[in-house]
Amino acid sequence: MRKSLALLAAVLVSGCASASNLRFRCEPQINETLLLTIDLVQVNEAEIAQIRQTGDQWFYSDLRRQLEPRTRTVAVEGGCDTKVSLTPRKGYDTLAVISDYKSGGSSAGNMQFRSKEQWKGKTLDVQVGNSVLSIRGGK
Repeated sequence: MRKSLALLAAVLVSGCASASNLRFRCEPQINETLLLTIDLVQVNEAEIAQIRQTGDQWFYSDLRRQLEPRTRTVAVEGGCDTKVSLTPRKGYDTLAVISDYKSGGSSAGNMQFRSKEQWKGKTLDVQVGNSVLSIRGGK
C-alpha cells in the first residue's frame, strides 16, 4: 500500500513539472569554429529587462552570477546534435536563451525569450547557425 502511494505521489509531482526539451542542431561551422556558449535561464518578468540591459556583457555580468542557480549552460560546436532537458521552476515562467557569438573579435550577444506557453512541457528545436541561432517548435 505504501509503495502504491509513493508511486502515485511521484507520478503526480512529475506531472506538475513536465520537463521541456531543447534539441540543438548546428551547422557544420559555427561561431568562427569556436565553441558556442549558450545560457538557458528561467526568469520572472522583472528579470527580462535586467538581462536585456546587460547586452553583450551578459556572460561577464554580476546578474549572470546571481541567476546561476536557475541557469543551465550548454557549449556546442559545429555539427552538433545535442538534447537538453529542463525541469521548469515554479515562479519563473520565461525561458531566456542567451548565446555568446564571437563576431569580428568581440562578443555579439544574442538574447531570446520564450513565455511559459512557448516552452514549458514542450520540445523546442534550436537551429545554430554560423552567427545566429533560431528557435522553433513548442510541440
